[in-house]
Amino acid sequence: MTLTPVSIDRPVEHTAADWWAQLRDPDLPEQALLDWSDWLEADPRHAEAFERASALAEAAGAMAPSLRERFVQRYAPAPLHPDRALRPRIALAAAAVAALALLGTGAFIGLRPSHQASTRQYASERAGHRDIDLPDGSSIELGGATSVTTRYGHDERAIDLDAGEAFFRVAHAERPFVVNAGPLRIRDLGTAFNVRRTGDRVTVAVTEGRVQVSPTGAQGDDGTIELGAGREVSFDPETHAMRILDVDPATATAWRGHRLEFVNEPLSSVVDNVNRYSSRPIRLADPALGRLTFTGTVQVDTIDSWVAALPRVFPVRVDAYTDRLELTRQTAMTRGARPR
Repeated sequence: MTLTPVSIDRPVEHTAADWWAQLRDPDLPEQALLDWSDWLEADPRHAEAFERASALAEAAGAMAPSLRERFVQRYAPAPLHPDRALRPRIALAAAAVAALALLGTGAFIGLRPSHQASTRQYASERAGHRDIDLPDGSSIELGGATSVTTRYGHDERAIDLDAGEAFFRVAHAERPFVVNAGPLRIRDLGTAFNVRRTGDRVTVAVTEGRVQVSPTGAQGDDGTIELGAGREVSFDPETHAMRILDVDPATATAWRGHRLEFVNEPLSSVVDNVNRYSSRPIRLADPALGRLTFTGTVQVDTIDSWVAALPRVFPVRVDAYTDRLELTRQTAMTRGARPR
């Protein structure tokens, strides 16, 4: 195996090590978490350094106690901090960073167990967008109220889409890039693609390249389909069917331009997605209304107007409250919004 040396910026690496130690303090104030997030986003090198420090320090932490003590004494002796004794966690992180600086990639590979993954969580606010640059050069764009967990291991780059919608642009690498979205597993084949998850209802649209989509937990190629650019697959949790359609890539990612596009989608799913952008949550007073299907566009900055227009196409009445908008089945001839 040919090892490529890691370019080391010692101040950045030691700051990463200090953050690794601080984040393990159960009493860490919220402001410190915000400061850490700001530091990570200030420079792509910071996230890369933090991943290295985390992987190495945690790998060192798995050593036998006697070996760990010798490791710390060798790579993080007391003179690094002459004014005070090293706290155990800082010493461990500092030792890992020093080992990386002295030994290069070989130390990283040798210390990091193959089963261990560097895990991070990201989330966006309601009605907000967030751009994430990953250590391998890939990127994720999060839609409103979306959360993901990244797990970068030795053998695989895995992303869990916990809720919401995200656009992935994947950098080529030997390690597979996989997105887990509830009942579906999406494997990149050199691609840009969009995934929307509403509970167990999942839609995957490919804008560039190709992806493989398979049921989570499937053995081998069972149930696997391959999608190219301009194709979309939707998983229906009630029927467990996957519907494949042609799609305009611009339409599939319209949310990036503050528009939500739906085609024959259950109203319950539409409402859940609109709620990721609405200042007042929309509620269905009658769950049966959720089975109605909707096709159309919702502008995220005029959601109240869209809701007010629903009685023109559905048998619903809109009741507007201070903290929510409520859709109730309307059986009378006159339909409309009743503000309260």
